[in-house]
Amino acid sequence: MPLLKLSFVGAPALQPVLDKVGRTAGLRLNLLSGTLAEIKHTPFGLLLAAVVASDVELPALPAIFAREGVRCEVL
Repeated sequence: MPLLKLSFVGAPALQPVLDKVGRTAGLRLNLLSGTLAEIKHTPFGLLLAAVVASDVELPALPAIFAREGVRCEVL
């Protein structure tokens, strides 16, 4: 199963980004670990997720997440 490392900084850390990308890209994830913290009054989140299903090719996911302000690495 492919893994995604998702980094959220600022407003995207507090938005339903996974839901939005999931609906638009047909993306289903299994969350493996995650954290949400605040650094200098700025929210920061990090998630590790396994891709269960996707309607788009894996190489397209970083650009899709980037449009939502989220850094995505396919591991």
